[in-house]
Amino acid sequence: MNDENILIDFHPNDYIIRLSPFLDDTGNWTGELMVGTISTEDNVMNDTDHYQLTHLTQMVCAAIPAMEESQEVRDLLSEIVEEAKSDGTLTEEPEEVETKKKPDITSIDKNIINVKFH
Repeated sequence: MNDENILIDFHPNDYIIRLSPFLDDTGNWTGELMVGTISTEDNVMNDTDHYQLTHLTQMVCAAIPAMEESQEVRDLLSEIVEEAKSDGTLTEEPEEVETKKKPDITSIDKNIINVKFH
């Protein structure tokens, strides 16, 4: 497994679940995962709230082995995901928004402005 880190911007009070897939020599997923949780030292939650959110995060992580052990759990979670996709509360990937590029001003000579459009 490659130990290169990718930094992602998140807020100090976020609780992150990290799924790191194991790959074989050809780059295909082996089916194994390293599952972990991440939070920051800058978290300002009180101890009770921090504990509850940490426990909730760990329970979400525990869904992975629960899905391996129970077809019923796996089917229930899959059904919830499919319903969330169909009603729009869960999206696959954020759609890329095309932004209009501003023209570059290449030169200014008195009242003549040369502009380059992309």
